[in-house]
Amino acid sequence: MKVKSLAIPAFFVDSLPDISNTECRELLRRIEIGANASDIFVWLEQLRIAPYSYDFIDNRGRKSPDYIIENLPPLKVNTHYLLAFHLFEFEKNSFIACRFCEPINPPLNQYMKGLFIEYRIAGQGTRTKLWCKVKGYFNTDISSKGFFVIFSVMNKIMMTRQLQNIKKLSERLTMGKVETRRVDLKSLVPKSEGIHWWVFCRRHNCKGLITSNGLPVK
Repeated sequence: MKVKSLAIPAFFVDSLPDISNTECRELLRRIEIGANASDIFVWLEQLRIAPYSYDFIDNRGRKSPDYIIENLPPLKVNTHYLLAFHLFEFEKNSFIACRFCEPINPPLNQYMKGLFIEYRIAGQGTRTKLWCKVKGYFNTDISSKGFFVIFSVMNKIMMTRQLQNIKKLSERLTMGKVETRRVDLKSLVPKSEGIHWWVFCRRHNCKGLITSNGLPVK
């Protein structure tokens, strides 16, 4: 019996130029979700204010919202995203592509020169796949290769949890079991953003960060 090959979608980040004198390394994750694209995309939008992975690690123990925040500002290029990225390009109900906060903080700048991440929705109806591609440009020395191994393991742990949570919330939204609320955005903006933010960003006034008035830092 023939095994059907998995159709991998085209990613926006693959159209970006490579960084010279580095090795390009990629990680690809996916999950199948019983929800339509719009019900998935709403949770991708909320990755601006919560990680939806392990909250006790990345969100100072605060629970990522299991409701839709209707007063979040619209998506905009350069908005701070997923704790340590800036939104690079997006298409509603299709994909969100981001680049790592720059300049890269030490000691990570000894190992990598750039990092991109893209969430892409593929499929139709309620048989939809959510893909995530991480594309990084790492130095070629042995220390950088070792760092990538550690980074890959941590990414798999955190990303698996995140995609499972997005799947659960998207399917609940499709079934009409998710609330929509207006919230005080001040309560969602902590003084720091957890371990992931501390390691990879460490900027309280990072360009595009959503502040307590609901507007991004310019």
